[in-house]
Amino acid sequence: MSSRDTLTSIGAGLGSALLFLLVLTGNPLALLLSYFGHLPLFVIGLWRGPKSLLVAALAACAALLLLGGPLPFTVFLVVIAGPATMLTRVALVARADDSGKPVFIQPGVILAAMAVAVSVMMIVILATVAADGLDIQGVIAHFLSTMYSEMGVPLTPDVQQIIVMFQTYFPAIAALSWYLMVLVNVMIAQAILVRAAKNLRPTPSLASLSLPGWSLFAFALAGASIAFSDDNLAYIARNVAVVLAVPFLFQGLALVHGQAARWPQKRMILTVFYIVTVLSSWSFIAICGLGIVEHLIRLRGNQPMTRSNEEDR
Repeated sequence: MSSRDTLTSIGAGLGSALLFLLVLTGNPLALLLSYFGHLPLFVIGLWRGPKSLLVAALAACAALLLLGGPLPFTVFLVVIAGPATMLTRVALVARADDSGKPVFIQPGVILAAMAVAVSVMMIVILATVAADGLDIQGVIAHFLSTMYSEMGVPLTPDVQQIIVMFQTYFPAIAALSWYLMVLVNVMIAQAILVRAAKNLRPTPSLASLSLPGWSLFAFALAGASIAFSDDNLAYIARNVAVVLAVPFLFQGLALVHGQAARWPQKRMILTVFYIVTVLSSWSFIAICGLGIVEHLIRLRGNQPMTRSNEEDR
């Protein structure tokens, strides 16, 4: 690695650390920008490779350890640097096919593995709370009530109803917000690099996304655990099932994109579809169900992508 590459990597790491620290300002705009703490790391990793990303991550962690102490360093390592490093490493693993062209790990495998990793982390955190003999929902309700009180929001019956609604799936909501923001950062980084012709791997097609077979087994296991558990165990299993359902959301979207590509009015069809999806409160369940059906019986078949599909790349 040249000195120029090293300096570029260090700069990316410091930029990531700065974005992460913006959350401490309390400013709403700064809080929004802090969600893009992964972006500099993904850009350098998907451009220069895992070694440059490792240098960037070490620079960011060192800066946070010196300036903020052990707590910011640990949170950054677990939430941003560690996942960015592992995800980039996996995304760039490739093998040569019979014609000598590189074949990368399919995005469906990465999405499913990420969901499992997030679920395991969530299980560990919630099991730690339950091991102390505490009711998990009670702890979360207290946390949400305290948060609203510190924000100056009166705990009216309507607010308490919102707290009750959120506490049911709060761990899954928190986990999925992180999961989706990681994906958003990856997609933005890849789009930037593709536009600059600096990407190391081609952008995968949503229309051809396919999940590994074990992803449905993991989801079914979590779902079955709800029926055979009670109290804290059922609560953990329910939230894990929600997280493990998300890859099937993308599988369902892949089916929709693949079918829409068969029509000349593809963009209009997809626009109407996403408007209805945003407006419907049941869209998440419906699209996940569609993804599970697609996973089981392969509605798309094994046909190669058409010219119109390539626009989804």
